[in-house]
Amino acid sequence: MSEYKMLCMGCMEPLMEGQDVCPNCGLSVTAGNLPSYLQPKTVLDSRYIVGKLIKSNGESASYIGYDNTESVKVTIKEYMPDVICKRAPGGTELIVDQNYVVQYKNYMSEFAELNKSLARLRTMSHIVAPTDMFTANNTVYAVFPHVEGITLRQYLQDNAGELSWDQVKKLFPPLLTTLACIHNAGILHRGICLDNIIVTDHNELMLTGFAIPEIRTVNTDLAPELYDGFSAPEQYSASEWEGTWTDVYAVAAVMYRLLTGCMPPEPMSRIGNDSLMEPNKINPHVPANVSKVITQAMRLSCEQRIQTITDFVTKLFDQPSYMTQLPRGATQTIPIQDTNKDRRQDTKKKKKKKGNGGNIAMIIGAILLVAIVVAAFLALISMLLPESSSDTETTTASTSATTTAASVTTAATSETEVTDVTTVSEETTTTTATSGTLFVMPNLVGKKYTSVAESDTWKGRLEFEVIYDYSDEYERGYIYDQDIPEGTDLYPVTTVKLYVSQGLAVVEIPDYMNEYGARMTKEEYVALLDELNIKYECRDVETPDTLSGYVMDVYCAQTGDGVGGEINVKDGNTLYVDISVFSPMVDAVG
Repeated sequence: MSEYKMLCMGCMEPLMEGQDVCPNCGLSVTAGNLPSYLQPKTVLDSRYIVGKLIKSNGESASYIGYDNTESVKVTIKEYMPDVICKRAPGGTELIVDQNYVVQYKNYMSEFAELNKSLARLRTMSHIVAPTDMFTANNTVYAVFPHVEGITLRQYLQDNAGELSWDQVKKLFPPLLTTLACIHNAGILHRGICLDNIIVTDHNELMLTGFAIPEIRTVNTDLAPELYDGFSAPEQYSASEWEGTWTDVYAVAAVMYRLLTGCMPPEPMSRIGNDSLMEPNKINPHVPANVSKVITQAMRLSCEQRIQTITDFVTKLFDQPSYMTQLPRGATQTIPIQDTNKDRRQDTKKKKKKKGNGGNIAMIIGAILLVAIVVAAFLALISMLLPESSSDTETTTASTSATTTAASVTTAATSETEVTDVTTVSEETTTTTATSGTLFVMPNLVGKKYTSVAESDTWKGRLEFEVIYDYSDEYERGYIYDQDIPEGTDLYPVTTVKLYVSQGLAVVEIPDYMNEYGARMTKEEYVALLDELNIKYECRDVETPDTLSGYVMDVYCAQTGDGVGGEINVKDGNTLYVDISVFSPMVDAVG
């Protein structure tokens, strides 16, 4: 342990012998963490030295650490949902509230799976991904590389509280590309904000602060961690559906803050009276297109918001055409070369245009007539086809023909006024969109059925047929399968079968001794059994030294197991619970 004492537990820099205060960070060598957390100089996995607590939320606690094998600084994240567990006084072990054992294990599994998924993406240079994971102290630890840099909030303070669009468009593209890849891997962040983006010493952005979804949504068993001004409105309601559009909102809100110098208003305060001002109305130097896209990405309605990071980036960096850049009624000075050759060429062009002008109407009429004939021909074919023919194919063919005809018409009228071309293009786009696929089947597996069923997102889109059964993986009330695969094109209204878990098929028989080493009452233990869906039968047992109403022993006849053993809930195994009946005379008679 003597070598550990030569490191500052605040910054993991070496200390000289006899130094009581770190000259680098100013931390006293005797400073400790709060009793609820691991204490400095705790060694984990015979390798990692725990230092000062960096931050904690309702999901985990993060410490600065030191990898004694690689001799490098690290960040150690400990799964620690502090509202349903606590640390043994003076120890390292986490003790779980007996009323939340199932939730604790489920969330711990989510924590582990999230960090495993992130570890597979560690080759990406713009996220902080774990390099190691292990279990100890009744919890899970994830180890991350230590990144030298400052938060985007600190960076903003060092730059007068505001950045220009030129600065933003240089900083963000690599981060946004990485975020799109993360979404493709099925991971949502849900906590993008100024404090979860690090600006490295090389002036690059790194995304950190990933967490399980329950900590980034209200009305769960955990204390929510939401970020004022950056969290999307759907995160404030457990019944709303979250998706890639949730991170789109947060990224746009971050850009809003950077470009305007003002915090975006709280989403819930915008309901009924939207007070969100477009960025270029606050800062006129923000390009109009950028301002419009950021505003669209921050819409309260999920459906009206930009849906993906890829779409957001495409629109954000899209350069408007020359004609759309000109304001209505604008004039431009165009240099004219005053040469005889140019005059002759201009004269020829004018004559040619005059000669063709009289035929434009005839050409347009002929093309429209062809389009009408094609449409009628397709309609005739659809009537002659057998009933088993796909309506979708017919609709697609009709739409394709209509779109082709509209494209030809647009090309033919290219010499007419610009406003006419715009009108035709808009009408064509509308026709195509309304006749195409409205949405694709989402992945509902792992979601709470009541949240999905109560959400307004699926009204007019999906109807649910629910099938309940036991599951070996999913907690009661959670969807474990669906009959329509994710990504399937859907048209309203489609009925999807959802398979909802009645609970685990086989569960561990819970202990009847509480965290303080005392016996649970009958009511406390029965509530725990009900939560685990365990069938039970209580039996009275006379006791000379225990008051009535306490659990004395448990036993499953089918498996022969007691506490810590397994019981098959699906097969209807019964747990016999012996309840004390205080009888002091029993001892006397004996």
